[in-house]
Parts: sequence; structure tokens; C-alpha cells
Amino acid sequence: MSILDPIEFFDSLSNNERETLSLFCQERLIRSGEVLFNEWDDAIALYIVKSGSLKAYKDRSDGEKLLGYIGIGELAGEMALFDPDAPKKRMASVKAVDDSLLLIIMDYAILELSKKHPEIYQKIVQIMMERKKVS
Repeated sequence: MSILDPIEFFDSLSNNERETLSLFCQERLIRSGEVLFNEWDDAIALYIVKSGSLKAYKDRSDGEKLLGYIGIGELAGEMALFDPDAPKKRMASVKAVDDSLLLIIMDYAILELSKKHPEIYQKIVQIMMERKKVS
């Protein structure tokens, strides 16, 4: 069983591809209220929510502007790493709404994956671009 198995986003990958990709992943538990990253931070990882939930927001002089919630199976920080037109900086802040277990793929692991397993990397990019069209 792979740490990716419960994540619907990777359903179109074969068992072998999921096992290979899992070698590039790690898990992290963040506590309710903990900030995952801040707006303008360098983009160093892609996050996928395995349990719990996150919220994306922007700090403004008149208070926090909520952009939305990120639930189980959803991604945070992907555009800064995979969209060639996006800056490599975070465009919003993200923090845990409640205790959340995250799957993390670091930027260097994504680069390594693209070199060692370009077919898997391309599948992930294709999935993300399809999702971008839908949203």
C-alpha cells in the first residue's frame, strides 16, 4: 500500500507509478491554526490534504481576506511549482483550520522526479492542467 493510495488526485496513475511517486513524498501533521506558508514565501513544496482542512487567505490592512478552503484530496501550492507562468512565490497564505495530515512533495523532489521519471511527471502536469481548465 502506498501513502498515495487514498488520494483521488493520483487515481489515473498505475500502481507502479504511485509506488515510484511515493518515494518522493513525505507526510507532515500540522496543528489547527499553524501557518503552512505565508504570502510571498518562496514556493518550496506542493501539499495535498490527507485529513483535516486548510484555508487560503491574504492579509490586508483591513483584515484577513478569505480566498477559500482546501479539503481532503485537494492541493495547495501547486501552481507556483507547476505553472510556468506563475511566479515562484506564494500568492496567498495558508494555515490549518484543524489538525491536518499533509502529503508533501518538495520542489527538489519534483525536479528529481521530472528527470528520473519524466512520464510520471508529465502525467501529474497533465492532471493539474486539466483541473486548471475546470476551475
